[in-house]
Amino acid sequence: MDLRWSINLLEDGAVVTQDGEYLGTWGIDESDAIYEFTPDGAADPLLCSGFVKFLCDHIKQWHSQQQSGGA
Repeated sequence: MDLRWSINLLEDGAVVTQDGEYLGTWGIDESDAIYEFTPDGAADPLLCSGFVKFLCDHIKQWHSQQQSGGA
C-alpha cells in the first residue's frame, strides 16, 4: 500500500502513519459535519475537527507526543 501522507485516513475507517503504523479509527459525527479520531483501544473520540486536514494535523501532533512520552 502506498501511503502518501504522514497521517492517512483510509476508506475502511483506519488511521495509519506513512510507515503503516495503525493509530486508530476515524469517522464523522452524527451531524455529518465533524471528523473524529478515536485512538486504538479507546471507546470515545479523542480529537475532532470540521476539516480533514486539521484533524490529520491534530493526529500528527498527538502521535508525536505519544512517541516522546508526552500526554
